[in-house]
Amino acid sequence: MKPFPKILPFLLASIHLSSLGAGEVATKWNVVIPDPLPAILRTDPPPKTTDDDFRIISSRTRFVDVSKAPELPGLPPVTGTIRIDVLLVEDPNLPDPPPRLPALLSDDPVVIAKLAELTARMRDTELVFLSATVYDHHRTFLQIYPNGRVDDAISAWSNLDFNHFTGFSSFRVIDGVDGGYHDYAILMGVGTMDTRRWAEFAAAKGVEFKLPDMPELPDLSETGPAFILEKGNPGSAAMATLEQLHDLYRTEGHRMAAASRAREKALAERRAYLLANPPVPEDVTIRIWERDVPATHPRKKTAP
Repeated sequence: MKPFPKILPFLLASIHLSSLGAGEVATKWNVVIPDPLPAILRTDPPPKTTDDDFRIISSRTRFVDVSKAPELPGLPPVTGTIRIDVLLVEDPNLPDPPPRLPALLSDDPVVIAKLAELTARMRDTELVFLSATVYDHHRTFLQIYPNGRVDDAISAWSNLDFNHFTGFSSFRVIDGVDGGYHDYAILMGVGTMDTRRWAEFAAAKGVEFKLPDMPELPDLSETGPAFILEKGNPGSAAMATLEQLHDLYRTEGHRMAAASRAREKALAERRAYLLANPPVPEDVTIRIWERDVPATHPRKKTAP
């Protein structure tokens, strides 16, 4: 009777896969991506201040050799000599920062009412911890921990490239009865393995390269998303998450794959640009001034 627990997940997976081969597969879950899928994340740098904005009293300058980590892995470090200017300037009379928020009082009826209002409007977001190892962009080994609960974890093989799941941080499961929804935030660690390159590297080192035992999975283009449960409870919350992620790809897969390709293209273009135009470390300007502290300020020094 001991082999039975190991065989059971594969029997259940076989049942799941047999249903995939019969034409179009209906999704079990109504899963959507609540936010737009970015092609690449970009942020504009903040505007730089100039010395014209300050009245300089005195200055000191020194030069320092620096070496910084590159913007992208695999590129050479950013090295060079930078100029550091330390400027003593007049008080520019910048606006005071906003005062600290008062401590919340649990017995304050206003605070209690506001928190109750926020609680009624906001829905809980559950965390999903997911580890994904992608092999040759067409097979992924998954480990899913619902809300970090190790005892409820499952492991499975999927015919999806889980790099396509890196363009967003959450997904939403919509209730088909009342239209309510529940959000899940994905905390995923993903790694991609090129088995051919690893085999060549191992051969050059004279060591054996062994792949994990991968079960037979149907081709994505023929049957759509599919998985085989390797270990874990088929009735757990992690199993539901596994189904939801595959149903999400069933409806959003083309858009997710297109966004992933766009991110890869933008990353390759950025890498090529940095190789052709090696960046140099920027000079640093430090401005200091003595502030006129009001007499009522708690840090105001008083004469003895």
